[in-house]
Amino acid sequence: MFRVSRAFLGFVTALCLFILNLSSAPVSAQSGAPFRVYMTFEDGPTDAYTPQILDILAQYNAKATFMIAGSEIEGHEALIQREVREGHALINHLWSEPGVYAGAPDEPVIESYLKTEETLRAALGDQLPRYNAQIKLFWQPGGGAKPLPPIEGVHVITYNWNVNSDDCGWGLSGIDLDTIAFDQAVIDNVLNRPQSAGQLYNVYDYGDGVVIAFHDINRVTGRVLPVILSELAAAGATFEALPRPWDTVDTMPIKLGVPPAAGEGIAGLHLPATALEAAKIRSTPERNYNVVSSIPANATLTATGRSTNGWIQVQYEGGTGWILGSLLKIHGPIPSLPHVG
Repeated sequence: MFRVSRAFLGFVTALCLFILNLSSAPVSAQSGAPFRVYMTFEDGPTDAYTPQILDILAQYNAKATFMIAGSEIEGHEALIQREVREGHALINHLWSEPGVYAGAPDEPVIESYLKTEETLRAALGDQLPRYNAQIKLFWQPGGGAKPLPPIEGVHVITYNWNVNSDDCGWGLSGIDLDTIAFDQAVIDNVLNRPQSAGQLYNVYDYGDGVVIAFHDINRVTGRVLPVILSELAAAGATFEALPRPWDTVDTMPIKLGVPPAAGEGIAGLHLPATALEAAKIRSTPERNYNVVSSIPANATLTATGRSTNGWIQVQYEGGTGWILGSLLKIHGPIPSLPHVG
């Protein structure tokens, strides 16, 4: 099986940082607004990729959540124990995917859940007490349309994703999955303009509490993870394990396809930003108003407000104006910016 060398990983990381031009913008977000990011890794564990992901998470002092496929438990007991021992959470992801996608009858879903849970508990060894102390979580293959069907004595939070990294490449037509273009597309799905079909919003659009879907069955994930963690950490993110503190058992708090809430933001909060392309800053958040300044691609700005019609108020070279949000990359959660009338 193909294994990524440390030298190659370092090369790809450096190349991705160059592509993103991260050094062109100050990416230290103003403190005061929480920006909790919840990374999930699906379909493992695997010998090929899970240890590398755990090593990277440890380097960044990041906690995450691993979706355990029941069919992958045998032979990977030590990896599952390591996940729990290092402070990560586990999600019951059913035994295998066929026959239990959203819309499947309750009976096979319940049977698969219980079989996976029994096998998982038997595999945890001395880490079982830690797992017992965790709120139980469920993630239906392909995403859930409803919470886990009722099971006597079982109470879980059913999770979905806000942002899909598409590190499997299902929505990336025309991109060779063995090229740097695939790495960049996965990074864009998380941090920039999403490239996969049907995806519109990135991590910054959702802000605090965002749940990101990755996998620990693909070699690309370990290659892009340092880039994603580095940028988000610089933007003020903390990386935590599910559940989110405001979610409650026997619910499904995230529904697929729901856009991010605008929110009221935090007055006075400023966030660094970068122009995605050459753009115009206008005196009023409308296209037909005066141009205050023309800026080049990768220009650095400060975002100071967000209007209800998709324009962002920015400061640039001592002046203040408005720019279309689609032309701007904000290095921090957009809902943390103050809302403007």
